[in-house]
Amino acid sequence: MPSFLGLQPKTLLQSVLDNVGVALAVIDRERRFVFTNRAALDMFGATANLSVAEWRRNYKFHDIQGREIPAGEAPILRAFAGEEVEPHEVRMTLPDGRFKWLHVAGHPFSVLGLTGVLVIVTDETQQIELRRAMERAQRFEAIGVLAGGLAHDFNNILSVLSGNIALALTDEGVREITRVRLHEMAVALKAGAALIARLMEYSRAEDTQIRPVQMNEVVNAALELARPLFKGQVRVKTELSDDLSDVQANFSRLEQVLVNLILNALDAMPEGGELTLCTELVSRDAVNGRKNEGKDQFVLITVADTGIGIPEKLRLSVFDPFFTTKPGGKGAGLGLSSAQAIVRQHNGHIEVQSTLGAGTKFSIYLPVAEKPATSPE
Repeated sequence: MPSFLGLQPKTLLQSVLDNVGVALAVIDRERRFVFTNRAALDMFGATANLSVAEWRRNYKFHDIQGREIPAGEAPILRAFAGEEVEPHEVRMTLPDGRFKWLHVAGHPFSVLGLTGVLVIVTDETQQIELRRAMERAQRFEAIGVLAGGLAHDFNNILSVLSGNIALALTDEGVREITRVRLHEMAVALKAGAALIARLMEYSRAEDTQIRPVQMNEVVNAALELARPLFKGQVRVKTELSDDLSDVQANFSRLEQVLVNLILNALDAMPEGGELTLCTELVSRDAVNGRKNEGKDQFVLITVADTGIGIPEKLRLSVFDPFFTTKPGGKGAGLGLSSAQAIVRQHNGHIEVQSTLGAGTKFSIYLPVAEKPATSPE
C-alpha cells in the first residue's frame, strides 16, 4: 500500500483526487482551468492555465436530443452566471472523431477569495450505449415481426401477379411482342419472390447449427441480400476460388458478418466506387503471428472498397463496441464489434487495412474444417 507520510498537503490532496473514479476540474472566474485531476486530463486533455474557450475549440458537445450546444450556452458558463445547472448527460465528440457520453455537474463556489466552478464528470458511455442498444434491439424485434408479416403479404401479391401472367401467356391471340414482355415480367417476379423468401429466412429466429459450409455460397447469399441497396455508381467485382475447402460454421451468422461489411463499404462510397469480394485457400504462413497455431489451412475472405478510408489514428478502434464515425442516429457502432465476435466464435480472426482516401479492406481468416478420420478396414 502506498504511504502518504512525508507528503505536503497539496501533494497529498492531488494524490487522493487523482485516484477517484470521476473527472474533477476547478475553473476560476477568469474562465481558466486552475486544477484538474488525472481523470480529467485523460478525459479532456485540459491542462492548468488553459482557458475554457481554448479548450472548447477542440471538442463538440450535443445534448441528449442530439442538438449541438453552442459555446456561449455551455453549462459551465451558465453556472458562472449564477444559473442553477442540474446534472445532465451530454455527448462529447473528441478531436479524433470518437465520442463519449458524459454525466456532468457544475457547482459554483466562493472559498478563501477564490471564485469559480467545480466541475464533476463521469464517463457513462458504456452504460448509455448499452441502454440505447437494448432500446434499438426491442424496436428492431418489433420491426422484424412487422417486416416478416409484410413480406408474407407481398409474397402473396407476387403469387397473384405470377399466376395471372402465366394464364395470360396461355391465351390465344396474344401478340408476340406482348408475350415477350409478359415472359420478362414473369422472370422478374420470380426473382422478386426469391428475394422475399431470402428476407423472410433472414428475419426468422437465428439458426444455431454448425455444419460444413462453403464460403462462396455465403458470399453470394450476402451479396443477394444487400444488392437492392447498391447504387448505380457502385461496381461489384467477385473473385471466388473454385478450390475452397469447407469451414465448420453457422451459415446465417457468417452471412450477417458479410452483410455488415458490405453495408459499411457502401457507406464509405457515397459517390460510387468498386466493391470487391474475394475468397481463396491460404496456408498458415499467410496468417499473422500466433493466430495460426494448430491450423494448417485457412479460407480467406476479403471485402474491399475504394471509399474514403479510415484515418490511421482511428484504425485500432474500429472493432470497439459503440465506436462509430457516422453522425448521431446513423449507426450504433456495433456492426464491426459483432462481426469480430462472430468470427472469433468460429475460431477465426478479422483484420483491417485502410488508406485514407483510397479505400479499406477487411480480411477474414477461417480455419478449414477437419476431415473426419477414416477407420481402417
